[in-house]
Amino acid sequence: MTWHVFRNVAIVFTLTFSCADAADYLHDIKPLLQQKCYACHGALKQQGELRVDTAASLIEGGESGLTLTAGDASDSLLLDVLTGEAGFTMPPEDEGTKLTPAEIELVREWIKAGASAPADEQPEDDPLRWWSYRELQRPDLPKLTEADADWCENGIDHFIAAKRTEHQLPHAAAATKSVWLRRVYLDLIGVPPTRAEQQRFLSDASSSAYETVVDDLLNRPAYGERWGRHWMDVWRYSDWYGSRGGNEIRYSQRHIWRWRDWIVNSLNADKGYDQMVREMLAADEIAGDDIDVLPATGYLGRSWYKFDRDVWLFETVERTSEAFLGMTLRCCRCHDHKFDPVTQEEYYRFRAFFEPHDVRTDPISALTGTQKDTTQGDVLNDGIALVYDKTPDAKTYRFERGDSRYPDETKPLEPGVPSAFGGTLQVHPVTLPATAWYPLLKPSVRETLIAKAQQQLSVAEQTLAKAVEQAAAANERLTRSEDAVKDNASPAVLLHDDFSTARPDVWQVLSGQWEYQDGALLQSSVASFATLVSRIPITGDFRVTLRYRPLVEGALRSIGFSFDYLDQGNSQDVYTSTSDTGQSVQAFHRVGGKQVYPKPGIVDTPLVVNEEATLDVTITGSQLTIDLNGQRKLDYTMPEKRRDGKFALWVHQGTAQFLELTVNQQPDSIETLQRRKQLTDQALKVAQSQFKLAEGELASVAARLAADVEKYLHAESPRIEQLAVMAATAEKQAVVLRAESELVAAADSDAAQTAAQAKLQQAQQSAELSSNEYTPLGEQFPRSSTGRRSALADWIVNDRNPRTARVAVNHIWGRHFGQPLVATPENFGLNGRQPTHPELLDWLATELIASNWKMKPLHRQLVLSATYRMASESPTAASKAGNPSTAADPDNHFLWRMNSRRMEAEVVRDSTLSVASRLDQAMGGPELPETDGEKNLRRSLYFRNTPNEKMLMLEVFDVADPNACYRRKESIVPHQSLAMMNSGIVLDSARTLATELADEDDFVTAAFAAVLARSPTTEEAVRCQTFLRQHAELLQQTPRQPFPAGGSATQSAATDSVLRAKQNLVHVLLLHNDFVTIR
Repeated sequence: MTWHVFRNVAIVFTLTFSCADAADYLHDIKPLLQQKCYACHGALKQQGELRVDTAASLIEGGESGLTLTAGDASDSLLLDVLTGEAGFTMPPEDEGTKLTPAEIELVREWIKAGASAPADEQPEDDPLRWWSYRELQRPDLPKLTEADADWCENGIDHFIAAKRTEHQLPHAAAATKSVWLRRVYLDLIGVPPTRAEQQRFLSDASSSAYETVVDDLLNRPAYGERWGRHWMDVWRYSDWYGSRGGNEIRYSQRHIWRWRDWIVNSLNADKGYDQMVREMLAADEIAGDDIDVLPATGYLGRSWYKFDRDVWLFETVERTSEAFLGMTLRCCRCHDHKFDPVTQEEYYRFRAFFEPHDVRTDPISALTGTQKDTTQGDVLNDGIALVYDKTPDAKTYRFERGDSRYPDETKPLEPGVPSAFGGTLQVHPVTLPATAWYPLLKPSVRETLIAKAQQQLSVAEQTLAKAVEQAAAANERLTRSEDAVKDNASPAVLLHDDFSTARPDVWQVLSGQWEYQDGALLQSSVASFATLVSRIPITGDFRVTLRYRPLVEGALRSIGFSFDYLDQGNSQDVYTSTSDTGQSVQAFHRVGGKQVYPKPGIVDTPLVVNEEATLDVTITGSQLTIDLNGQRKLDYTMPEKRRDGKFALWVHQGTAQFLELTVNQQPDSIETLQRRKQLTDQALKVAQSQFKLAEGELASVAARLAADVEKYLHAESPRIEQLAVMAATAEKQAVVLRAESELVAAADSDAAQTAAQAKLQQAQQSAELSSNEYTPLGEQFPRSSTGRRSALADWIVNDRNPRTARVAVNHIWGRHFGQPLVATPENFGLNGRQPTHPELLDWLATELIASNWKMKPLHRQLVLSATYRMASESPTAASKAGNPSTAADPDNHFLWRMNSRRMEAEVVRDSTLSVASRLDQAMGGPELPETDGEKNLRRSLYFRNTPNEKMLMLEVFDVADPNACYRRKESIVPHQSLAMMNSGIVLDSARTLATELADEDDFVTAAFAAVLARSPTTEEAVRCQTFLRQHAELLQQTPRQPFPAGGSATQSAATDSVLRAKQNLVHVLLLHNDFVTIR
């Protein structure tokens, strides 16, 4: 809303009137105007032709005329609109916060007092003159004094020295070689140097010693992992998250870990930053057939949100502008930007670049299996998560006040960039390679597609061979049983024992007290499952007859036997209980050491102590019947699948006499065997038809694949039509074979047979017709892309874009020096901070562009600069009081010394493992469970990190927030020390390292070098030697005992007191502030 139009009134006004009690314009009034009014009435824009960035322009007014009369608060349009007496209020409700009554009273008093202000007050600068909107130009190196010039190692130092000299700040001395080495190792590869690496550098007196170290580190794979994690912060990497229990993805992408690996690999290959941006925004448009590049679009897939596409696109727009352009656009959803020259329409034009895109997962192999997603159905176990333009004609509209329910559909918006950045933009549709829109044509997928069909044929062949074998066996068993019936043969005896004498060849005693007395077997000790197990397996179907007598000793008096016995934790069981509180017969099973007592398997029945009982149990397949003393007690279906195993007798919490045991084979009836033969014969027919079908499917897949390859990859080939006819024929033949197989499988159902017969007839009729039409082997997608995202990427990384290179080098600088040159790395706009060294920022940006946007040369310059080589301590000693630099620049904005800083969370954990040579150097692969961080020793980079799931140790040390982290938080809190004290990783590393160093002549010096990458001071060495001696003596005193491993630690403390003292000293060093600090 703007102010009502009044007739302009010309006045002459003098700005010198003052009053002692009046509100002060510069102190009270101007800050209010800046906060509440400048966004709509300042240099950025002048709604109603009104500017309020000087008192003169405020009083002069705009379309509505004079806003106030000095000295007369009763005649003031300004007060009327602030209070609402004008019929409307400023600022409008949806565009700002109203002034409070106290603030309005300040304005009233200022007007009453004469509305005085400085006569030379200047208006705001044109926003386009703000430093980050100006064209990037390479500055000359500043002129320096001879002393400063001698100090410099490269161009970076010239700018630092000039700014420091300007503020009269002496620089710190150079860091010791040990400090620099540890610093550069941690900065470039994320772990400290080993003792051997330290010794090699410290003994290298050549002029190239520093360069040799840096070049080595930049060429290590760990460089990509270290700096990959930095860029993952900026680009909001998050593994997928949602409902873990239902495997339901709601945010990010299921296989987004491939994007993480692409980041690491790209950095190690020194791919240009510009090319990385292009690939992240538009790999599908610029490298649609390159499976090594396509994962880069995980950058866009990361913002995917299942429940609201507008939220997804809002995140995409705002995070893209922040990450690459240092431009905050969030407020432009609803209105023009309050500080920067960006309109609401330009926000939605920026969104239009992304409007057509969607996400999908392409297979990397036809052999990849699937898994269930609660709401998306079957999804690939593995694949490439990528984006593509699914709906190229999708329209973009401006939302009224940012509300997606109210799109302005009268004006569809074309893609465009904010005019304040300049540059040209050309959007051209992109014709995609066939392998991009038809993923199954990728060579790796084609090969495995045939392999999958061959694998299915192999399975069908194995199934057929087994069916042949089973049919023959069923026929032979039927014949033998028929012969046995004719001969009146008795069932085979599998096991018989009258327990008159010991039979060690038959039984093995596992537990209990088993004795042969008075022609019986006595189990006389009251124990838990006193067990006797057969030495040979008893398998198949059989009948068990057991005569026994429960004795009085014991509370439960459970007596029974096990079959399908693998061990005492895996078996099927039957028993009777003659407990004083109740008697019963029961069937139960044991699986994985757990006893399961199904309710249907329990029957109460009277039993008497000291009376003989007879259990008669028949086991046929999964069916079990129990007779007790001639009476049927239970018919039961065993819920646990049968297994081949042994037979065991047991007594639980009781004693018993075993009188006789007989286990007879349980023969099948002739009717059962005949039915079984019918089933195996039918199974054989099915297997034969399935084998023929698998042969036909292989032929169909091969023919269709050959036709597709010729049609889409060799468009000029004369064989296209011929191969299409062959593919159609092979596919139809496979359909006939499938229908024949279904007819064979429908043998038991007349209705199913009728339906299958009709289907077969239809398939046969279709096969008789010649055609070149066949079904594609996989899903096809749009054959072209809009080219919008690749055009946007080209504009972003254009050398003339004023922001991109500046933003990138600011991130890199901040992670080397502890503070960026621009303190608001995501906001280079008017509401952000200005650079402390603007010329240096521009020089570094031009250096990045000049090196083809490669980042390794920039890293090399930074870490080899004299600035980077400075000590982090003050130049005059430990006392800060006498240091002029400390007093003049306590926050070290002008880098008169190096900043010390806290290790990032991942570096703390990885370094803890590395110093003890325990860090697993394996690279890449799917994300690891964050809960495995104490037992899996891979780099922290590879563990799941989402807004909902973070490794606890990393969270304690301020791990990145995956929602947004342009700059890590840094905290020092007590529970960090507790984490280092109690973590299993820390304890195990301390004990491993101490054991490794135990025989060193100077253990203390070796431990300091391994953990802190430096030598101890004289005082530290004396104190540590004293600690080792006293601690060892203390540990020798009784009854002091070593602590167990504790928590997730896998190593117990040493029992030897001297070694244990060394382990504890190393643990103390890992707790040292110097360990978690980058000096």
